[in-house]
Parts: sequence; C-alpha cells; structure tokens
Amino acid sequence: MKPQATIEQTESGFVISTEAEGETTMIDTVFDSYQAALDYILEQGWQLKRDTPNSSLHVETRFLKP
Repeated sequence: MKPQATIEQTESGFVISTEAEGETTMIDTVFDSYQAALDYILEQGWQLKRDTPNSSLHVETRFLKP
C-alpha cells in the first residue's frame, strides 16, 4: 500500500508528514505553497490522506425508514 501523506500549514510554510505501516514521519522540507507540497507528494508516488468526517448525515439518514 502506498504511504499516506498529509499537508499541514505552519508559520514557516507547508510541511508534509507521511504514515506508512503505522509509523508517522515528518519530511524536513518546508514548502512555500500547498500546491508545491502536493506536487512533491505526487512525484514521490504517495497518496494524499483524506480525513474521514466524524459524522456523515448521508450515512446516518440513508438507512432510516420513512
């Protein structure tokens, strides 16, 4: 499975952290823009991690009977 990467904004710029096999590591490079960090993730062949929402109305109401 490809490593999951997240982009976080800090005071100095955008930083990337990767999660692979349960271990999270930070990349030392600081990027000037979100797009530059995203391009770096794509060049490495990593996958951008998407946070799952805590609650989804779609899922909750989908199985309710009328």
